[in-house]
Amino acid sequence: MLSIVQIKCHIVAFYFMKSSDVFRKRNLTNVNFEYEDLIGRDFSDSNLSGVNLKERDIHHADMSCCDLSRADLNGTILFSVKLRGSDMRQINLSNAKLWDAELYGATLRDANLMSADLFFSDLRTADLTNANLCGVNLRHANFDGAILESVNFQGANYDSNTFDTLPDGVKSVLKEQGNLW
Repeated sequence: MLSIVQIKCHIVAFYFMKSSDVFRKRNLTNVNFEYEDLIGRDFSDSNLSGVNLKERDIHHADMSCCDLSRADLNGTILFSVKLRGSDMRQINLSNAKLWDAELYGATLRDANLMSADLFFSDLRTADLTNANLCGVNLRHANFDGAILESVNFQGANYDSNTFDTLPDGVKSVLKEQGNLW
């Protein structure tokens, strides 16, 4: 049983908690976000596995170290989102807008990024093994140290800045399958 002092401490802690922190370090796998404002929210260290965030606006959010495996973010706006170290295996990011997104060290194995926009995204040390990058905008994306085994770049747009950050073995694949901007 909690004492009066403990109850008061919990009330004070809840009162001073920032509204952006309510999703931090939570299991959110069964949460319906349909009517929730997600812009600028802190989801860091949360479990969002399999969640439906399709066509939502989540820009400026912190989703670092989240489990987003098998989540559906088709058509989602993710401008300046922090996804560092997140588990994004089998995620659907097709048609998503990831301008200036921080995907440093993220695991994107078997991810679908078809027609996504990765303009100025940071994908350093990310694992994109078997990822679908068909028709993706890769202009100014940084792939330094990324794992890019069996990636499909068919129709991907890239520039010399992006090309220079790719491992030598991947450059020939992107040249063959993609389009220099």
